[in-house]
Amino acid sequence: MRFFGSGRLRSFLLLFTDIIALFISILAVFYIYKQFGARYEMTIVLRTWPIFLLLVLFNTSGRLYCGNLFYPGLVIHPVEELRRLTLGIGGSFIIFTAILTMTRNYLDFSRIALGLSMLVSLLAIPLGRIFLRYLLWKTGLAYIPAVITGDSDLARRVINRMRKDNYCILSVKASCCDRKISQDIPNLSGEELVDFSRQNGISYLIYCTENTSYHDTIDALFKKYLHVLVVNNITGFPVLWSYPVSFCRFFAFEISNRFMRKSVLFQKRIVEIFFSAIALCLTLLPGVILALLVKLSSRGPVFYRAHRLGKNGKPIEVLKFRTMCENADRELERILEENPELREEWAAGFKLENDPRITRIGKFLRSTSLDELPQFWNVLKGDMALIGPRPIVEDEVKYYGRDYAVFSSVKPGITGLWQVSGRSALSYSERVALDVFYINNWSIWMDYYIFFATINAVFLRRGAC
Repeated sequence: MRFFGSGRLRSFLLLFTDIIALFISILAVFYIYKQFGARYEMTIVLRTWPIFLLLVLFNTSGRLYCGNLFYPGLVIHPVEELRRLTLGIGGSFIIFTAILTMTRNYLDFSRIALGLSMLVSLLAIPLGRIFLRYLLWKTGLAYIPAVITGDSDLARRVINRMRKDNYCILSVKASCCDRKISQDIPNLSGEELVDFSRQNGISYLIYCTENTSYHDTIDALFKKYLHVLVVNNITGFPVLWSYPVSFCRFFAFEISNRFMRKSVLFQKRIVEIFFSAIALCLTLLPGVILALLVKLSSRGPVFYRAHRLGKNGKPIEVLKFRTMCENADRELERILEENPELREEWAAGFKLENDPRITRIGKFLRSTSLDELPQFWNVLKGDMALIGPRPIVEDEVKYYGRDYAVFSSVKPGITGLWQVSGRSALSYSERVALDVFYINNWSIWMDYYIFFATINAVFLRRGAC
């Protein structure tokens, strides 16, 4: 039974999910392509087995199965996982194609079908992993047991985030803090925690500290636990751009600022223009239908032009389908004046959980994020990005404090890290922290990860408002 309550099960389930998603992708593409007149027997799919073997080898060497199949540990960041997974998928197909070119079997395969299979796999395999992690999170299966110690306030925040994050592989079973951090987690003394860990086969310790000088503590903990995860209070550090190095035998790290690379920003802009143009073409007919529904459901214009702050604080108009009643701003003033409780709720997060101004069709548009479809026009104009921090109003600047300089250095986006991390379920300070983390750790791969996370968030309607 311990196998089902450990990270080993998760490792093998991830491997199994990768193989199933790859097989479905290849089978579906070859079948559909055959219906368009391609000449081959469907049994040829079985001859693609080297791709499966190559993918498992790539993913294993890239530590994509929780580090190690048999001795799993803390996984890499989702963005880095997506990068390695993409390279592994592409490399597997490329090597298989190269093998075919050196044999007589090359003529038996359709190059178009193989290419399309690779493209579909690049979507199917990451989505399969997202779905698997969601199922494991809902069922509470396949977690690595761990214990936690250190600063109680930080430990409590760490546990709260762990429980909300279906990517997390650790499950805290006991703590050792100056006070109890959770009702369902026993708080033990130092010796009791070590005994508890030995009795339950726990080799993972999470050490929470707000101090920077903890060398002696780490040395002591290493003698009792196989893995020690040190968690600091810093949240906005550019961790994905930093690389640990030994500099003259001192511990150091180097930070690379990708936002200063004009070539990378140019690539981001080209991708945004390309996908926004495609999105506007694909959503033209659905957009017309939604526009009619908005018009027929209540009085007022079809579109709402929201006044927001763009890059460097420049005022912009963000285009949305109208989801509220006519004269919503004046109605808000009346509601807040008559309801002190709602006024406090609005002041805390600039939103109302049950906003009476939202129309019936507006609730549907917001829950499905369809109200934001017109924003692709803002992207084409250059006012917004496809992915970026959320656009804010002037009154929200004060809540960002010194972080506003970082926040305003990029264009706001249609979707972003905070939108796929809980959205309206997050506090305002958490939303600010996520926006700053995105900017400080931005890369093309980060945008790629948020793209997949957006699909997951829209499909599950998590945190929609």
